[in-house]
Amino acid sequence: MEVRLQFYVSIFFAALGLGMYVYFIPIYAQSQFNATFLDLGYIGAASALTYAIVPIIVGHFTDKMNNSWFYALALVINASATITFVFARSVRDVILIRSLTGVALAFFWPSAEVMVLNLVPMERRVKEIGLYSVFWGSAFLLGPLVGGVVIQKFGFFNLFLIASMLMVFAFAQTILFVIPHYAKKTQTLVVSSGFHLMKQLLPWYVLIACYGAIFSIFSSIFPGYANSFGVNAVLVGVIFTAFGISRVAVFATEKHYLHFGDKKTLLIVSLIISAGSLTLALLPSFSTFLVVLIVLGVCFAVVFPLTINLISRHFPNERTGIAVGSYESVYGIGSVIGPVLGGIVAAISGIRMSFVLASFFAILMASIAVTGKTSKN
Repeated sequence: MEVRLQFYVSIFFAALGLGMYVYFIPIYAQSQFNATFLDLGYIGAASALTYAIVPIIVGHFTDKMNNSWFYALALVINASATITFVFARSVRDVILIRSLTGVALAFFWPSAEVMVLNLVPMERRVKEIGLYSVFWGSAFLLGPLVGGVVIQKFGFFNLFLIASMLMVFAFAQTILFVIPHYAKKTQTLVVSSGFHLMKQLLPWYVLIACYGAIFSIFSSIFPGYANSFGVNAVLVGVIFTAFGISRVAVFATEKHYLHFGDKKTLLIVSLIISAGSLTLALLPSFSTFLVVLIVLGVCFAVVFPLTINLISRHFPNERTGIAVGSYESVYGIGSVIGPVLGGIVAAISGIRMSFVLASFFAILMASIAVTGKTSKN
């Protein structure tokens, strides 16, 4: 099996481990430690804060050396952080552990994405990102459903144990079959020109931050929101599995929307995200949650490949790491802002207003899609 497919197999098992537990952290904190919605906001922000800082550093080094080692290291950190959840005894412990998982994810996603971009020529990047996303998206499709059943039948301890073992398996597979065959030429990095390009792309980075804020509100607050309306862990898993199915379907068919152009496509999906977020606020029920999350899965699946390609294509090939690192850092900044503001809004005005806030961020995305310019549009 060629290194490209071996890498995607590793991605699948690592993402399956992540997908099994990551959406259930809010329910874990609520059920075990009586976490409030404000606490859930802080828990979500803890991971995002470290994630906002580390990716650009990782990007710097992946431009200089074989980034597959960073990917392998990320698997070890993720496995370690995941099993550490069983030792949590308070909301504060969960916040600290989520900070560690933020560091782990800051190694995992950027190093994986740089490897994907380096596997193919620039003109094939959107298609390859789509294929890569099918593998991790399929894992996140199955993960919540499996995780919900594990929680229901065996409890959170076994959930974290199984999730961490899947990441250990992905690590072993990477060490044996990916790293020995993955070649990345060392490049000399000129950081200043990278930051100059980042300044030119500022409007699009703002759009990415808004996207991160919206996604983090859904991942850190929505499970608790659904649970407060009587949707148990298994049904939350079903909702996120349906969300994953719609994402994978779009990842596998990217050619059907590429001809609309980046800006027009981003405008349309941003408006849909805004409407969907408002619907969650106004009509909270299992059926509404299911339908809206399926629609949002489509929209999020469109935003990711378009925006990461939009950013990376403005950087020379030898600066792909900085391109991906800057993308993920800005996404991380948005992921800090989203749950913190969402938690504060929930504490002051009620949990439904968190999704009104998400709708507002989507409107900002739409306005940038209309007015934003790049030198390669």
